[in-house]
Amino acid sequence: MNLIFCGNLHNGGGVQVATSFIQELVINKITDLGNTDIIISSRIEEELKKINLDLRNFKNVYTMNFYGLRKNKNFKALNNKYNICFIIFGPIYYSLNARKYIVGFAQPWIAYKDNDVYLKMSLISKIKNKTFFAIKDFIFRKYKYLVVEHEHVKNALLGRNYKSKIEVVSNTYSSIFDDEKSWDKIDLPKGLDNSKFTFGYIGRSYLHKNLKILKEVNQILLSKYNVDVNFLFTLSNEEMKMLEFDNIPNFYNTGCITLNQCPSFYNNIDALIFPTMLECFSATPIEAMKMSIPVFCSNYPFLTEICKNAALYFDATSSEDIAKLIAESINNKKLLDDKVQNGLKIVSTLPSSYDRAIKYMNLMNNI
Repeated sequence: MNLIFCGNLHNGGGVQVATSFIQELVINKITDLGNTDIIISSRIEEELKKINLDLRNFKNVYTMNFYGLRKNKNFKALNNKYNICFIIFGPIYYSLNARKYIVGFAQPWIAYKDNDVYLKMSLISKIKNKTFFAIKDFIFRKYKYLVVEHEHVKNALLGRNYKSKIEVVSNTYSSIFDDEKSWDKIDLPKGLDNSKFTFGYIGRSYLHKNLKILKEVNQILLSKYNVDVNFLFTLSNEEMKMLEFDNIPNFYNTGCITLNQCPSFYNNIDALIFPTMLECFSATPIEAMKMSIPVFCSNYPFLTEICKNAALYFDATSSEDIAKLIAESINNKKLLDDKVQNGLKIVSTLPSSYDRAIKYMNLMNNI
């Protein structure tokens, strides 16, 4: 008996990947699930209920939340023994009663130890962060089989002397983006002026996402370039307050949205703004390209190797550079259209979420 484990995923892209993977397994009957248990977090359970996914083909489905070092006490009562456990994204700090583990790796703080995010952190925060990820690094090195989402991550880990067998299974957009009937509408904030160019950001406000710089960017656009654009976010109210975005007239927020609402979000923006300073592989630019939305993003290899000639790149450490690029580009319709067409070509070469699910299951079967 095998186990698919995603009880440790509660936010962000990990939840989307897990939801998409489970959906493909069930809908397309990729494998006989009668010999497979699955552990999902309550957040993933919510996402699966929204798409009315029937999980009865799995041998057992358990909803259990795992946080950090804490093993869910309910797991101890199962006493199930597994041949292979696929942890969609690790690490975990305890045994799941499996003979072999395949573990997804998406920890850019480990792959790229020397990164620009540390420029924003105090000495104490740096020390705490480095210690925290040194522990994770130690645990990841103990796994025999790792799965990463892009070749550049594999190369980064090999450059750090990882001895694990590392497979590349590319991240991609969810099949929901191909099924317009499944799209749910979003409630746009009151006062949003659709006549103005609207930049959108989809995701959370983690430090490495570098969102705070957009406040400075906005000020420069208004004072230096006389450019007034909208910024639309999918943050919690607490995140908007923490970033001091809640009192900026042209900063708007939809609140957190579901996977089914993502296509509608893209349909209500003119461009994606993505000032992140650290990623392994974010699906956000891919989703924007799929939805024919131009991408303005950071000039780092983890983005340029994915977006190639389909994005407009800026220095993520410089609010001046971001503002300059925006001011010079948003009225250049030909430039934006060219980027959109290049993006659609890139998306057409990507594996589908079905292909990703097949590759995940092949890894489990081959081991």
